[in-house]
Amino acid sequence: MKVVFIHGRSQQGKNPLTLQNTWTNALIKGFEDIGSPYTGVVDVAFPYYGDLLFDETYRRAQKDFQVLTDKGADAAAPGGEEEEFMRQVIYDIAKQQGISKEQINAEANGEMLEKGVQNWRGVLAALRLLDQLPGVGATSVELFTRDVWYYLTEKTIRDAVNTLVDAQLPENDPCIVVAHSLGTIIAYNLLMNRPARSNIKGLVTLGSPLGIEAILSRLPSNGSPRKAPDGVPSWVNIRDKRDVVALYEIPAARFSGAPAVQNHSNASNGSDNRHGIVEYLNDTIVAGVLRPLLA
Repeated sequence: MKVVFIHGRSQQGKNPLTLQNTWTNALIKGFEDIGSPYTGVVDVAFPYYGDLLFDETYRRAQKDFQVLTDKGADAAAPGGEEEEFMRQVIYDIAKQQGISKEQINAEANGEMLEKGVQNWRGVLAALRLLDQLPGVGATSVELFTRDVWYYLTEKTIRDAVNTLVDAQLPENDPCIVVAHSLGTIIAYNLLMNRPARSNIKGLVTLGSPLGIEAILSRLPSNGSPRKAPDGVPSWVNIRDKRDVVALYEIPAARFSGAPAVQNHSNASNGSDNRHGIVEYLNDTIVAGVLRPLLA
């Protein structure tokens, strides 16, 4: 059974084979930790889009995060829908991290409550407060939000990434798809917008932001209500409740049809931001879900 790993953002400049080996070794260790070692060679595909995504999004970025923070409250907002998307996601992350509107208002010198949550200075204030939290990092939050936005809204980027990933999905041989972070959005979008294939035996999403309303509502896939991918018999979503990106479970009620997504929110991810892929693959819940699929 082939395992297709679909990675998340911020993988540019890295060696794809090294990444593949890191993921594979973490998976094998997870199996060993639950007392069910895998004695064969794990057949892996690792479609690497890190450099492609970075090149495309960097080309479109008007200002990097450092420029924004250097300008502080006077930093310019992105335009229109992108600004609204970033505002929704960043405020959602701040809320889940225990940051109140009152704290954001104080950081924004009172302008958030005076002018409302639509004020861009409030977003910058939320980012500065997030930057003070261990393991969170405002830079990562801001760049994650922008990369997701570009993938969701820029068809040229989305098509390029999807084509690269799709090329390594087997056409007929049985496989399972294991996706992480932004990779879960890519996996879902790709499986929804290609002909169903019965060879995909399972979809496992780790640290997924698909439960965030601002993302869910903008998925460029067919129709509403959202559906589970056709032809995939099992979809399991696993998260650490403290994950800085996977804020919510994926709502089965919003993804109609079969398979109903099964959510597990009790994973224990030991990385600083509770989002690291190695720590997910080492987790006993993740290993317990994946091991039977490889039997």
